[in-house]
Amino acid sequence: MTAQTAILAQIKAADTIIIHRHQRPDPDAFGSQFGLAELIKTSFPEKQVHVVGKQVPSMTWMGEMEQIPDSLYDDALVIVTDTANSPRVDDRRFDYGKVLVKIDHHPNDEPYGDYTWVIEGASSTSAMIFAFYKEFEDELTLSDAGASYLYAGIVGDTGRFLYATKSETMQVVADLMKFDFDWFKINQQMDTISVEAARASGYVYNNMVTTDNGFNYIILTNEVVENFNLGDFGTAFIVPLLGKINTVKAWAVFEQQDDGFFRVRLRSRNTVINEIAKRHGGGGHKFASGAFAKDIDEVHEIIREADETLKEQTEA
Repeated sequence: MTAQTAILAQIKAADTIIIHRHQRPDPDAFGSQFGLAELIKTSFPEKQVHVVGKQVPSMTWMGEMEQIPDSLYDDALVIVTDTANSPRVDDRRFDYGKVLVKIDHHPNDEPYGDYTWVIEGASSTSAMIFAFYKEFEDELTLSDAGASYLYAGIVGDTGRFLYATKSETMQVVADLMKFDFDWFKINQQMDTISVEAARASGYVYNNMVTTDNGFNYIILTNEVVENFNLGDFGTAFIVPLLGKINTVKAWAVFEQQDDGFFRVRLRSRNTVINEIAKRHGGGGHKFASGAFAKDIDEVHEIIREADETLKEQTEA
């Protein structure tokens, strides 16, 4: 029995299904979470299906999170999408249910759950959810709303098809675009920034630092972020800016959090950087990872490690 077959059997057997995703969600976290929820609701309307996690104001255009009591977890099937490590699961009640399922496309460093379906290197977890639907198309029904969530997730995690994109990815997108939803509006939504974000972009280009080995980075303190009054928009839009420079091979955004530590977003063109992330409390894809630095000294340690990695690649 394949993992997909086992997961479908668990979905059929459950009366209540609760879907989680990772903290600080991106479009694929939301897309896979909401897309799977819509797939199950449409296919099995008699079941209770809930999506949980912290509400992120900047992502309300993709959907609203639910507030549910602990009692709903009794005998529930819990599915976690797009989350490699259990500490990153949003809403810590994910292990309160009767059965736990992990569906993900990141390296499977922590195969938590009773059932695990991981395709490392897949463009997105949203694409995996669509593949799940296609595999059991005679038993499942995908609505237009469900297709729109999966489309948004794929567009988001591929960086509008700049990363992790293969012919299979584009075939999935072509199939999704046959559904009745406004994919043009989704594209516009994901490519629009506020005036404040535009000004912050100028600051980033004026203050970024590029090493001789091609590592580009920006350190954003609380004071800097607050000065731009980004509000709910967040700073995720900054990440791709640093990679647009033609001499850059890898890049990072270090953003200070309220309690002083730094959130780290690491990216590269073709240099494996997820091992660096793992050494600093994170992980992710080979070329796109996240980590944490407890203070500015650890920030500079990550910069040194990344720069040394690029130097070794150049000398190899």
